Amino acid sequence: MIIRGESNIIKIYDLTSLVDMENYDFSDARDIENFKESVASFLDAKEADAVNLPEDLIGIVPDGAEIEINGEVYTFEDVEYINKNINELISENFKEGDVVCLLQANGDGYFEYDENPDVKELKIGYSACDIELPDESVYDFFCDLMLPKIVKAGSRRLEVTASNFYPKSEAVAEVYEVREDGGVKYLQKLTQIDMLHFQWDEFEDIIQVDYDDPIA
Repeated sequence: MIIRGESNIIKIYDLTSLVDMENYDFSDARDIENFKESVASFLDAKEADAVNLPEDLIGIVPDGAEIEINGEVYTFEDVEYINKNINELISENFKEGDVVCLLQANGDGYFEYDENPDVKELKIGYSACDIELPDESVYDFFCDLMLPKIVKAGSRRLEVTASNFYPKSEAVAEVYEVREDGGVKYLQKLTQIDMLHFQWDEFEDIIQVDYDDPIA
């Protein structure tokens, strides 16, 4: 089985132990610049650790995506969804006050699996988001996507045997703080970091990055 389509990927770096938020006033332009310079220096020095989540944050935009099984092509409308709540992901892996840098990229994704299941048995992960989520760009970027690393045929989990990512635009790096309101954790954007401090190989532990035309 092959799944291909426009894909969004996110890699997370933990800055919590490196930055003291009490030293910065984010209503002050100079403090914001000082914060950005500090974060950039940590990233350049490889001091910021990548966060290992239970699942890689790779999502496929459902519109226009294809699922190919034994030469037959299907869409995501032909399969069942496994809902994965984004709020739960944040709550389970981060605590209030954590500061994280989210490296985000958009492109074309290609995912090949270890078997060709019956499409009637196929279930694929879906990044479900609550409508009460704050108006932050990361939620627009990763909500309502299919998750190619969470795929089942009946009760069997299918494994990705090969995957490629073909960048379509420059990546974006944003810094967020984890906030909590009424027991619900969410991300609040602090600033954006210049992409000069990142290379495409930052994503290599998640997916193979290629610069040729996507596989047809």
